[in-house]
Amino acid sequence: MTRLAILLALSLATGRTLGAAPAAAATRNPEVTAPHGMVASAHALASQAGLELLRAGGNAVDAAAAAAFAVGVVEPNASGIGGEGLLVLYRADTREAVAVDYRSTAPATAAYPGRVPSTGHSAVAVPGTVAGLALAVERYGTKSLAEVMAPAIRLARDGFVASPTLAGIVADSFEELSANAPLASVFCPDGLPVEAGATVKNPDLATTLEKIARYGPDVFYRGGIAEAIVAESAANGGFLSRSDLAGYRAILREPVRGKYRGVTVLSGPPPVGGTPVIEALQILDRFRVRKGRPLAPETVHAVAESLKRAYADYHAFVADPGFVAVPLDRLLSRAYAKRRAKEVDRNRMTAKVVAGEVPRDPGPSTTSLVVADRHGNLVSLTQTISDFFGAKVMVAGTGIILNNEMKNFSARGVNAMAPGKRMRTLIAPTVLLRGSKPFAVLGTPGGPRISATTVLLVSNLVDHDMPVQEAIEAPRYYARDTEKDLAVESRFPKETREALASLGYTFQEMKDYDLFFGGAQAIVIDRRTGNRAGGADPRRDGTVSGY
Repeated sequence: MTRLAILLALSLATGRTLGAAPAAAATRNPEVTAPHGMVASAHALASQAGLELLRAGGNAVDAAAAAAFAVGVVEPNASGIGGEGLLVLYRADTREAVAVDYRSTAPATAAYPGRVPSTGHSAVAVPGTVAGLALAVERYGTKSLAEVMAPAIRLARDGFVASPTLAGIVADSFEELSANAPLASVFCPDGLPVEAGATVKNPDLATTLEKIARYGPDVFYRGGIAEAIVAESAANGGFLSRSDLAGYRAILREPVRGKYRGVTVLSGPPPVGGTPVIEALQILDRFRVRKGRPLAPETVHAVAESLKRAYADYHAFVADPGFVAVPLDRLLSRAYAKRRAKEVDRNRMTAKVVAGEVPRDPGPSTTSLVVADRHGNLVSLTQTISDFFGAKVMVAGTGIILNNEMKNFSARGVNAMAPGKRMRTLIAPTVLLRGSKPFAVLGTPGGPRISATTVLLVSNLVDHDMPVQEAIEAPRYYARDTEKDLAVESRFPKETREALASLGYTFQEMKDYDLFFGGAQAIVIDRRTGNRAGGADPRRDGTVSGY
Protein backbone atom coordinates (compact mmCIF):
# COMPACT_ATOMS: atom_id res chain seq x y z
CA MET A 1 0.00 0.00 0.00
CA THR A 2 1.09 3.59 -0.65
CA ARG A 3 1.65 6.06 2.18
CA LEU A 4 -1.61 7.84 1.35
CA ALA A 5 -3.52 4.59 1.12
CA ILE A 6 -2.30 3.54 4.58
CA LEU A 7 -3.27 6.87 6.11
CA LEU A 8 -6.67 6.80 4.45
CA ALA A 9 -7.28 3.29 5.74
CA LEU A 10 -6.41 4.44 9.26
CA SER A 11 -8.81 7.35 8.94
CA LEU A 12 -11.64 4.98 8.03
CA ALA A 13 -10.79 2.72 10.94
CA THR A 14 -10.97 5.64 13.36
CA GLY A 15 -14.13 7.02 11.82
CA ARG A 16 -12.45 10.24 10.71
CA THR A 17 -12.39 11.43 7.10
CA LEU A 18 -9.25 13.29 6.19
CA GLY A 19 -9.86 16.72 4.72
CA ALA A 20 -13.64 16.54 4.91
CA ALA A 21 -15.51 19.82 4.79
CA PRO A 22 -17.64 20.64 7.85
CA ALA A 23 -21.21 19.50 7.47
CA ALA A 24 -22.64 22.95 8.00
CA ALA A 25 -19.76 25.36 7.86
CA ALA A 26 -20.32 28.61 9.69
CA THR A 27 -18.92 31.67 7.92
CA ARG A 28 -17.53 34.91 9.30
CA ASN A 29 -19.24 36.95 6.60
CA PRO A 30 -22.80 36.30 5.51
CA GLU A 31 -23.58 35.09 2.03
CA VAL A 32 -25.70 37.70 0.20
CA THR A 33 -28.37 36.85 -2.37
CA ALA A 34 -30.15 39.20 -4.75
CA PRO A 35 -32.31 38.76 -7.88
CA HIS A 36 -31.12 41.67 -10.06
CA GLY A 37 -27.56 42.89 -9.63
CA MET A 38 -24.61 42.53 -7.29
CA VAL A 39 -21.20 44.00 -6.53
CA ALA A 40 -18.56 42.44 -4.29
CA SER A 41 -15.41 44.34 -3.44
CA ALA A 42 -12.81 44.86 -0.74
CA HIS A 43 -14.72 47.73 0.87
CA ALA A 44 -18.39 48.38 1.68
CA LEU A 45 -18.31 51.91 0.24
CA ALA A 46 -16.86 50.69 -3.06
CA SER A 47 -19.51 47.97 -3.32
CA GLN A 48 -22.19 50.56 -2.61
CA ALA A 49 -20.73 52.83 -5.31
CA GLY A 50 -21.11 50.04 -7.84
CA LEU A 51 -24.61 49.23 -6.63
CA GLU A 52 -25.54 52.91 -6.99
CA LEU A 53 -24.77 52.67 -10.71
CA LEU A 54 -26.70 49.40 -11.09
CA ARG A 55 -29.76 50.89 -9.41
CA ALA A 56 -29.50 53.91 -11.73
CA GLY A 57 -29.79 51.64 -14.77
CA GLY A 58 -26.09 51.15 -15.44
CA ASN A 59 -24.62 47.85 -16.53
CA ALA A 60 -21.84 45.72 -15.05
CA VAL A 61 -19.10 47.80 -16.68
CA ASP A 62 -20.51 51.04 -15.28
CA ALA A 63 -20.75 49.50 -11.82
CA ALA A 64 -17.26 47.98 -11.99
CA ALA A 65 -15.72 51.30 -13.02
CA ALA A 66 -17.58 53.13 -10.25
CA ALA A 67 -16.44 50.59 -7.67
CA ALA A 68 -12.87 50.67 -9.04
CA PHE A 69 -12.58 54.45 -8.81
CA ALA A 70 -14.18 54.36 -5.35
CA VAL A 71 -12.00 51.58 -3.95
CA GLY A 72 -8.96 53.59 -5.01
CA VAL A 73 -10.17 56.25 -2.56
CA VAL A 74 -11.27 54.09 0.39
CA GLU A 75 -8.60 51.39 0.06
CA PRO A 76 -5.74 53.69 -1.01
CA ASN A 77 -3.05 51.29 0.15
CA ALA A 78 -3.96 48.82 -2.60
CA SER A 79 -5.03 50.74 -5.73
CA GLY A 80 -5.85 54.10 -7.24
CA ILE A 81 -5.47 56.21 -10.36
CA GLY A 82 -1.69 56.17 -9.97
CA GLY A 83 -1.76 52.42 -10.61
CA GLU A 84 -2.96 49.87 -13.12
CA GLY A 85 -4.95 46.67 -13.62
CA LEU A 86 -7.04 44.51 -15.93
CA LEU A 87 -10.70 43.56 -16.23
CA VAL A 88 -12.46 40.65 -17.89
CA LEU A 89 -15.97 41.26 -19.22
CA TYR A 90 -18.45 38.59 -20.26
CA ARG A 91 -21.16 40.10 -22.50
CA ALA A 92 -24.50 38.33 -22.21
CA ASP A 93 -25.88 39.75 -25.48
CA THR A 94 -23.07 38.44 -27.68
CA ARG A 95 -21.90 35.57 -25.42
CA GLU A 96 -18.38 36.88 -25.95
CA ALA A 97 -15.67 37.95 -23.53
CA VAL A 98 -13.11 40.73 -23.70
CA ALA A 99 -10.24 41.82 -21.49
CA VAL A 100 -9.28 45.46 -20.96
CA ASP A 101 -5.56 45.58 -20.21
CA TYR A 102 -4.47 48.70 -18.38
CA ARG A 103 -1.20 47.41 -17.04
CA SER A 104 1.45 50.04 -16.46
CA THR A 105 4.42 50.41 -18.82
CA ALA A 106 8.13 51.12 -18.43
CA PRO A 107 9.19 54.74 -19.05
CA ALA A 108 11.38 55.13 -22.14
CA THR A 109 14.43 56.31 -20.21
CA ALA A 110 14.19 54.01 -17.18
CA ALA A 111 17.59 52.57 -16.29
CA TYR A 112 19.07 51.21 -13.08
CA PRO A 113 22.70 50.57 -12.16
CA GLY A 114 21.60 47.81 -9.82
CA ARG A 115 18.37 46.53 -8.27
CA VAL A 116 15.21 48.51 -8.93
CA PRO A 117 14.21 50.35 -5.76
CA SER A 118 10.93 49.52 -4.07
CA THR A 119 10.15 53.10 -3.09
CA GLY A 120 10.64 56.55 -4.51
CA HIS A 121 10.00 58.19 -7.86
CA SER A 122 12.39 55.98 -9.84
CA ALA A 123 10.24 52.93 -9.02
CA VAL A 124 7.20 54.42 -10.79
CA ALA A 125 5.83 53.03 -14.07
CA VAL A 126 3.38 54.80 -16.38
CA PRO A 127 -0.07 54.50 -14.73
CA GLY A 128 -2.85 52.83 -16.69
CA THR A 129 -5.95 52.93 -14.48
CA VAL A 130 -7.56 56.11 -15.84
CA ALA A 131 -7.10 55.04 -19.46
CA GLY A 132 -8.35 51.51 -18.83
CA LEU A 133 -11.49 52.39 -16.90
CA ALA A 134 -12.34 55.21 -19.32
CA LEU A 135 -11.95 52.85 -22.29
CA ALA A 136 -14.15 50.21 -20.66
CA VAL A 137 -16.90 52.76 -19.94
CA GLU A 138 -16.69 54.28 -23.42
CA ARG A 139 -16.81 50.92 -25.26
CA TYR A 140 -19.05 48.82 -23.06
CA GLY A 141 -20.77 51.05 -20.50
CA THR A 142 -24.08 52.91 -20.68
CA LYS A 143 -23.28 55.82 -18.36
CA SER A 144 -20.90 58.75 -18.75
CA LEU A 145 -17.47 58.83 -17.19
CA ALA A 146 -18.67 61.64 -14.92
CA GLU A 147 -21.56 59.51 -13.67
CA VAL A 148 -19.39 56.51 -12.79
CA MET A 149 -16.80 58.72 -11.07
CA ALA A 150 -19.31 60.67 -8.96
CA PRO A 151 -19.23 58.29 -5.93
CA ALA A 152 -15.41 58.33 -5.80
CA ILE A 153 -15.34 62.13 -5.98
CA ARG A 154 -17.84 62.33 -3.15
CA LEU A 155 -15.84 59.92 -0.97
CA ALA A 156 -12.56 61.76 -1.56
CA ARG A 157 -14.07 65.16 -0.75
CA ASP A 158 -16.44 64.27 2.11
CA GLY A 159 -14.23 61.58 3.57
CA PHE A 160 -14.70 58.04 4.82
CA VAL A 161 -14.13 56.21 8.09
CA ALA A 162 -10.79 54.43 8.33
CA SER A 163 -11.21 50.70 8.94
CA PRO A 164 -9.00 48.77 11.38
CA THR A 165 -7.36 47.14 8.33
CA LEU A 166 -6.39 50.49 6.80
CA ALA A 167 -5.27 51.88 10.16
CA GLY A 168 -3.06 48.85 10.70
CA ILE A 169 -1.45 49.13 7.27
CA VAL A 170 -0.82 52.86 7.79
CA ALA A 171 0.78 52.13 11.17
CA ASP A 172 2.99 49.45 9.59
CA SER A 173 4.09 51.93 6.88
CA PHE A 174 4.24 54.97 9.16
CA GLU A 175 7.94 55.74 8.77
CA GLU A 176 7.78 55.77 4.97
CA LEU A 177 4.43 57.58 4.77
CA SER A 178 5.47 60.28 7.19
CA ALA A 179 8.60 60.95 5.08
CA ASN A 180 6.42 62.17 2.19
CA ALA A 181 4.64 65.40 3.13
CA PRO A 182 1.53 64.97 0.91
CA LEU A 183 1.02 61.38 2.10
CA ALA A 184 1.59 62.39 5.71
CA SER A 185 -1.02 65.15 5.47
CA VAL A 186 -3.71 62.61 4.56
CA PHE A 187 -2.73 59.49 6.50
CA CYS A 188 -0.58 60.76 9.35
CA PRO A 189 -2.41 63.83 10.70
CA ASP A 190 -0.72 65.55 13.62
CA GLY A 191 2.32 63.39 13.01
CA LEU A 192 0.61 60.12 14.00
CA PRO A 193 -0.88 57.25 11.95
CA VAL A 194 -4.58 57.64 11.26
CA GLU A 195 -6.65 55.64 13.75
CA ALA A 196 -9.52 53.28 13.06
CA GLY A 197 -12.77 55.24 13.17
CA ALA A 198 -11.18 58.52 12.10
CA THR A 199 -12.44 60.30 9.00
CA VAL A 200 -9.98 60.34 6.09
CA LYS A 201 -10.36 63.05 3.44
CA ASN A 202 -8.31 63.66 0.30
CA PRO A 203 -9.58 66.96 -1.18
CA ASP A 204 -6.72 67.18 -3.69
CA LEU A 205 -7.70 63.79 -5.06
CA ALA A 206 -11.33 64.90 -5.26
CA THR A 207 -10.28 67.87 -7.40
CA THR A 208 -8.15 65.62 -9.62
CA LEU A 209 -11.03 63.16 -10.10
CA GLU A 210 -13.38 66.04 -10.93
CA LYS A 211 -11.01 67.19 -13.67
CA ILE A 212 -10.88 63.69 -15.16
CA ALA A 213 -14.67 63.37 -14.96
CA ARG A 214 -15.11 66.72 -16.74
CA TYR A 215 -12.35 66.62 -19.35
CA GLY A 216 -11.76 62.90 -19.81
CA PRO A 217 -8.54 60.88 -19.60
CA ASP A 218 -6.62 63.35 -21.77
CA VAL A 219 -6.25 65.71 -18.80
CA PHE A 220 -4.45 62.92 -16.95
CA TYR A 221 -2.16 61.89 -19.81
CA ARG A 222 -1.66 65.13 -21.74
CA GLY A 223 -3.03 68.01 -19.64
CA GLY A 224 -2.44 69.67 -16.30
CA ILE A 225 -2.39 66.48 -14.26
CA ALA A 226 0.27 65.01 -16.56
CA GLU A 227 2.34 68.18 -16.10
CA ALA A 228 2.17 67.82 -12.31
CA ILE A 229 3.18 64.14 -12.43
CA VAL A 230 6.11 64.80 -14.78
CA ALA A 231 7.33 67.79 -12.78
CA GLU A 232 7.18 65.76 -9.56
CA SER A 233 9.09 62.91 -11.22
CA ALA A 234 11.79 65.13 -12.74
CA ALA A 235 12.42 66.91 -9.45
CA ASN A 236 12.91 63.64 -7.56
CA GLY A 237 14.94 61.38 -9.83
CA GLY A 238 12.05 59.67 -11.58
CA PHE A 239 11.80 58.66 -15.23
CA LEU A 240 8.24 59.61 -16.23
CA SER A 241 8.09 62.02 -19.16
CA ARG A 242 5.32 63.81 -21.04
CA SER A 243 5.81 61.46 -23.99
CA ASP A 244 5.52 58.40 -21.71
CA LEU A 245 2.15 59.58 -20.45
CA ALA A 246 0.89 60.87 -23.80
CA GLY A 247 1.82 57.62 -25.50
CA TYR A 248 0.08 55.31 -23.03
CA ARG A 249 -2.82 53.20 -24.35
CA ALA A 250 -5.09 50.65 -22.70
CA ILE A 251 -5.42 47.53 -24.87
CA LEU A 252 -8.40 45.31 -25.69
CA ARG A 253 -7.35 41.66 -25.60
CA GLU A 254 -8.98 38.25 -25.83
CA PRO A 255 -9.11 36.44 -22.47
CA VAL A 256 -7.31 33.13 -22.15
CA ARG A 257 -9.66 30.16 -22.16
CA GLY A 258 -9.63 26.61 -20.82
CA LYS A 259 -11.81 23.82 -19.40
CA TYR A 260 -12.09 22.34 -15.93
CA ARG A 261 -14.52 19.43 -15.31
CA GLY A 262 -16.56 20.69 -18.30
CA VAL A 263 -16.69 24.31 -16.99
CA THR A 264 -15.27 27.00 -19.28
CA VAL A 265 -12.69 29.18 -17.54
CA LEU A 266 -12.02 32.69 -18.91
CA SER A 267 -9.21 34.67 -17.35
CA GLY A 268 -6.71 37.47 -17.85
CA PRO A 269 -4.33 37.09 -20.82
CA PRO A 270 -0.59 37.83 -20.79
CA PRO A 271 1.02 39.78 -19.32
CA VAL A 272 -1.32 38.90 -16.43
CA GLY A 273 -1.78 35.56 -14.72
CA GLY A 274 -4.79 33.78 -16.20
CA THR A 275 -2.46 31.39 -18.04
CA PRO A 276 -1.04 29.63 -14.93
CA VAL A 277 -4.55 29.44 -13.42
CA ILE A 278 -5.92 27.60 -16.45
CA GLU A 279 -2.80 25.45 -16.85
CA ALA A 280 -2.97 24.39 -13.19
CA LEU A 281 -6.69 23.61 -13.44
CA GLN A 282 -6.23 21.54 -16.59
CA ILE A 283 -3.42 19.56 -14.92
CA LEU A 284 -5.63 19.08 -11.85
CA ASP A 285 -8.41 17.90 -14.17
CA ARG A 286 -6.34 14.72 -14.75
CA PHE A 287 -6.67 13.79 -11.06
CA ARG A 288 -9.69 12.53 -9.17
CA VAL A 289 -10.97 15.00 -6.58
CA ARG A 290 -13.56 13.59 -4.19
CA LYS A 291 -16.57 15.81 -3.59
CA GLY A 292 -16.78 17.24 -0.09
CA ARG A 293 -13.14 16.56 0.72
CA PRO A 294 -11.29 19.73 -0.36
CA LEU A 295 -8.49 19.21 2.16
CA ALA A 296 -7.96 15.49 1.66
CA PRO A 297 -4.21 14.75 1.39
CA GLU A 298 -4.43 13.38 -2.14
CA THR A 299 -6.36 16.48 -3.25
CA VAL A 300 -3.94 18.94 -1.66
CA HIS A 301 -1.02 17.03 -3.17
CA ALA A 302 -2.59 17.10 -6.65
CA VAL A 303 -3.36 20.83 -6.37
CA ALA A 304 0.13 21.66 -5.09
CA GLU A 305 1.87 19.69 -7.82
CA SER A 306 -0.33 21.23 -10.50
CA LEU A 307 0.39 24.73 -9.22
CA LYS A 308 4.14 24.15 -9.10
CA ARG A 309 4.23 23.26 -12.79
CA ALA A 310 1.98 26.13 -13.80
CA TYR A 311 4.07 28.62 -11.82
CA ALA A 312 7.27 27.29 -13.43
CA ASP A 313 5.87 27.71 -16.93
CA TYR A 314 4.58 31.17 -16.11
CA HIS A 315 8.03 32.31 -14.98
CA ALA A 316 9.69 30.82 -18.04
CA PHE A 317 7.27 31.87 -20.79
CA VAL A 318 4.68 34.53 -19.82
CA ALA A 319 5.39 38.21 -20.45
CA ASP A 320 4.13 41.20 -22.45
CA PRO A 321 2.92 39.70 -25.79
CA GLY A 322 3.92 42.92 -27.54
CA PHE A 323 7.55 42.00 -26.83
CA VAL A 324 7.58 38.20 -26.39
CA ALA A 325 5.96 35.35 -28.30
CA VAL A 326 4.07 33.61 -25.48
CA PRO A 327 3.37 29.94 -26.41
CA LEU A 328 -0.27 30.00 -25.29
CA ASP A 329 -1.35 27.20 -27.63
CA ARG A 330 1.09 24.87 -25.91
CA LEU A 331 0.66 26.05 -22.32
CA LEU A 332 -3.13 25.87 -22.49
CA SER A 333 -3.48 22.65 -24.47
CA ARG A 334 -5.04 19.63 -22.83
CA ALA A 335 -2.29 17.44 -24.28
CA TYR A 336 0.33 19.50 -22.46
CA ALA A 337 -1.68 19.31 -19.23
CA LYS A 338 -1.82 15.52 -19.60
CA ARG A 339 1.95 15.37 -20.06
CA ARG A 340 2.57 17.59 -17.02
CA ALA A 341 0.19 15.49 -14.91
CA LYS A 342 2.16 12.34 -15.75
CA GLU A 343 5.23 13.92 -14.12
CA VAL A 344 3.50 13.93 -10.72
CA ASP A 345 4.54 11.20 -8.29
CA ARG A 346 1.45 10.50 -6.21
CA ASN A 347 3.63 9.33 -3.33
CA ARG A 348 6.28 12.04 -3.28
CA MET A 349 6.39 15.81 -3.35
CA THR A 350 8.34 17.37 -6.20
CA ALA A 351 11.00 19.36 -4.43
CA LYS A 352 11.77 21.71 -7.31
CA VAL A 353 10.26 22.43 -10.69
CA VAL A 354 12.37 24.21 -13.30
CA ALA A 355 11.29 27.84 -13.65
CA GLY A 356 12.40 31.04 -15.23
CA GLU A 357 13.66 33.96 -13.17
CA VAL A 358 11.25 34.99 -10.44
CA PRO A 359 10.74 38.74 -9.79
CA ARG A 360 10.31 40.02 -6.27
CA ASP A 361 7.18 39.16 -4.37
CA PRO A 362 4.74 42.08 -4.79
CA GLY A 363 2.83 41.09 -1.66
CA PRO A 364 -0.94 41.15 -1.14
CA SER A 365 -1.30 44.86 -1.93
CA THR A 366 -3.80 44.57 -4.75
CA THR A 367 -7.60 44.69 -4.85
CA SER A 368 -10.29 42.79 -6.72
CA LEU A 369 -13.98 43.30 -7.34
CA VAL A 370 -16.70 41.47 -9.23
CA VAL A 371 -20.04 42.54 -10.68
CA ALA A 372 -23.10 40.74 -12.06
CA ASP A 373 -25.87 42.88 -13.55
CA ARG A 374 -29.54 42.16 -14.34
CA HIS A 375 -28.72 41.53 -18.01
CA GLY A 376 -26.35 38.66 -17.28
CA ASN A 377 -23.15 40.62 -17.90
CA LEU A 378 -20.21 39.77 -15.63
CA VAL A 379 -17.07 41.75 -14.80
CA SER A 380 -14.05 40.64 -12.81
CA LEU A 381 -11.55 43.45 -12.21
CA THR A 382 -8.23 43.46 -10.40
CA GLN A 383 -6.09 46.56 -9.97
CA THR A 384 -3.06 47.59 -7.93
CA ILE A 385 -0.32 50.07 -7.14
CA SER A 386 1.97 47.07 -6.42
CA ASP A 387 3.19 47.31 -2.80
CA PHE A 388 1.07 48.82 -0.04
CA PHE A 389 0.97 52.54 -0.87
CA GLY A 390 3.00 51.86 -4.01
CA ALA A 391 6.18 53.90 -4.23
CA LYS A 392 5.23 55.71 -0.98
CA VAL A 393 4.91 58.88 -3.06
CA MET A 394 1.93 61.21 -3.49
CA VAL A 395 2.10 63.84 -6.24
CA ALA A 396 1.83 67.18 -4.47
CA GLY A 397 -1.45 69.01 -5.07
CA THR A 398 -3.12 66.05 -6.82
CA GLY A 399 -3.78 63.41 -4.13
CA ILE A 400 -2.41 60.72 -6.51
CA ILE A 401 -0.41 57.88 -4.94
CA LEU A 402 2.07 56.53 -7.48
CA ASN A 403 2.78 52.85 -8.09
CA ASN A 404 6.10 51.03 -7.70
CA GLU A 405 5.53 48.56 -10.55
CA MET A 406 9.04 48.84 -12.04
CA LYS A 407 10.36 46.38 -9.46
CA ASN A 408 8.14 43.69 -10.99
CA PHE A 409 10.36 43.35 -14.05
CA SER A 410 12.99 40.61 -13.95
CA ALA A 411 16.71 41.21 -14.42
CA ARG A 412 16.74 38.89 -17.44
CA GLY A 413 14.51 36.54 -19.41
CA VAL A 414 11.14 37.15 -21.00
CA ASN A 415 10.09 39.62 -18.29
CA ALA A 416 13.19 41.81 -18.59
CA MET A 417 12.53 45.55 -18.75
CA ALA A 418 12.22 47.40 -22.06
CA PRO A 419 10.82 50.86 -22.94
CA GLY A 420 7.03 50.75 -23.16
CA LYS A 421 6.87 47.14 -21.98
CA ARG A 422 4.24 45.92 -19.55
CA MET A 423 5.65 43.96 -16.60
CA ARG A 424 3.91 40.69 -15.92
CA THR A 425 1.76 40.00 -12.90
CA LEU A 426 -0.19 37.07 -11.47
CA ILE A 427 -3.51 38.93 -11.20
CA ALA A 428 -6.20 36.70 -12.72
CA PRO A 429 -9.73 38.14 -12.93
CA THR A 430 -11.82 35.12 -13.88
CA VAL A 431 -15.25 34.20 -15.26
CA LEU A 432 -16.75 30.68 -15.25
CA LEU A 433 -19.38 29.44 -17.73
CA ARG A 434 -21.47 26.26 -17.76
CA GLY A 435 -22.13 25.75 -21.44
CA SER A 436 -22.76 29.27 -22.70
CA LYS A 437 -24.40 30.45 -19.47
CA PRO A 438 -22.65 32.43 -16.72
CA PHE A 439 -21.86 30.36 -13.66
CA ALA A 440 -19.53 32.51 -11.54
CA VAL A 441 -17.26 35.54 -11.55
CA LEU A 442 -14.32 35.78 -9.15
CA GLY A 443 -11.02 37.44 -8.39
CA THR A 444 -8.48 37.97 -5.65
CA PRO A 445 -5.38 39.97 -4.75
CA GLY A 446 -2.46 38.32 -3.00
CA GLY A 447 0.73 38.57 -5.08
CA PRO A 448 2.01 35.08 -5.99
CA ARG A 449 -0.83 33.50 -4.01
CA ILE A 450 -3.36 34.77 -6.58
CA SER A 451 -2.99 31.69 -8.81
CA ALA A 452 -3.30 29.29 -5.88
CA THR A 453 -6.31 31.06 -4.38
CA THR A 454 -8.08 31.26 -7.74
CA VAL A 455 -7.53 27.54 -8.38
CA LEU A 456 -8.84 26.70 -4.90
CA LEU A 457 -11.92 28.87 -5.40
CA VAL A 458 -12.72 27.21 -8.72
CA SER A 459 -12.23 23.75 -7.22
CA ASN A 460 -14.35 24.60 -4.18
CA LEU A 461 -17.20 25.77 -6.43
CA VAL A 462 -16.95 23.10 -9.14
CA ASP A 463 -15.64 19.99 -7.34
CA HIS A 464 -17.22 20.46 -3.94
CA ASP A 465 -20.34 22.47 -4.79
CA MET A 466 -19.64 24.81 -1.88
CA PRO A 467 -21.83 27.86 -1.27
CA VAL A 468 -19.86 30.88 -2.42
CA GLN A 469 -19.07 32.32 1.01
CA GLU A 470 -17.86 28.93 2.27
CA ALA A 471 -15.72 28.57 -0.84
CA ILE A 472 -14.05 31.90 -0.06
CA GLU A 473 -13.54 31.27 3.64
CA ALA A 474 -12.27 27.68 3.35
CA PRO A 475 -8.72 27.19 4.68
CA ARG A 476 -6.13 28.19 2.10
CA TYR A 477 -2.79 26.79 1.14
CA TYR A 478 -0.12 27.71 -1.37
CA ALA A 479 2.63 25.83 -3.16
CA ARG A 480 5.10 27.37 -5.57
CA ASP A 481 7.82 26.02 -7.81
CA THR A 482 10.56 28.02 -6.09
CA GLU A 483 9.53 27.63 -2.45
CA LYS A 484 10.13 24.62 -0.23
CA ASP A 485 7.26 24.89 2.23
CA LEU A 486 3.54 24.48 1.76
CA ALA A 487 2.07 27.67 3.25
CA VAL A 488 -1.14 26.87 5.15
CA GLU A 489 -3.58 28.71 7.35
CA SER A 490 -3.61 27.46 10.93
CA ARG A 491 -7.05 25.87 10.35
CA PHE A 492 -5.47 23.38 7.94
CA PRO A 493 -6.24 19.88 9.33
CA LYS A 494 -3.58 18.20 11.44
CA GLU A 495 -4.32 14.81 9.89
CA THR A 496 -3.75 16.16 6.40
CA ARG A 497 -0.46 17.73 7.46
CA GLU A 498 0.71 14.41 8.84
CA ALA A 499 -0.21 12.60 5.64
CA LEU A 500 1.52 15.20 3.48
CA ALA A 501 4.61 15.20 5.70
CA SER A 502 5.04 11.54 4.77
CA LEU A 503 5.29 12.67 1.13
CA GLY A 504 8.07 15.14 1.95
CA TYR A 505 6.09 18.30 2.63
CA THR A 506 7.14 20.88 5.20
CA PHE A 507 4.87 23.69 6.31
CA GLN A 508 4.80 27.43 6.84
CA GLU A 509 1.88 28.12 9.16
CA MET A 510 0.01 31.40 8.78
CA LYS A 511 -2.85 32.92 10.80
CA ASP A 512 -6.29 31.34 10.67
CA TYR A 513 -7.60 33.96 8.16
CA ASP A 514 -4.41 35.49 6.80
CA LEU A 515 -4.07 38.56 4.59
CA PHE A 516 -1.12 36.71 3.05
CA PHE A 517 -3.67 34.81 0.94
CA GLY A 518 -5.35 37.94 -0.41
CA GLY A 519 -8.98 38.94 -0.24
CA ALA A 520 -11.20 37.12 -2.73
CA GLN A 521 -14.62 38.15 -4.00
CA ALA A 522 -17.02 35.97 -5.97
CA ILE A 523 -20.58 35.88 -7.30
CA VAL A 524 -22.37 32.69 -8.36
CA ILE A 525 -25.45 32.74 -10.61
CA ASP A 526 -28.18 30.18 -9.93
CA ARG A 527 -29.00 28.42 -13.23
CA ARG A 528 -32.64 27.83 -12.32
CA THR A 529 -33.66 31.14 -10.73
CA GLY A 530 -31.01 33.53 -12.04
CA ASN A 531 -30.46 34.78 -8.48
CA ARG A 532 -27.01 35.97 -7.55
CA ALA A 533 -25.19 34.73 -4.47
CA GLY A 534 -22.19 36.80 -3.46
CA GLY A 535 -19.30 36.27 -1.09
CA ALA A 536 -16.55 38.56 0.21
CA ASP A 537 -13.36 37.70 2.02
CA PRO A 538 -13.03 38.30 5.78
CA ARG A 539 -9.25 38.35 5.27
CA ARG A 540 -9.86 41.94 4.03
CA ASP A 541 -12.76 44.35 4.52
CA GLY A 542 -14.78 42.57 1.84
CA THR A 543 -18.45 43.41 1.40
CA VAL A 544 -21.23 42.35 -0.98
CA SER A 545 -24.04 44.68 -2.06
CA GLY A 546 -27.03 43.60 -4.17
CA TYR A 547 -30.61 44.45 -5.05
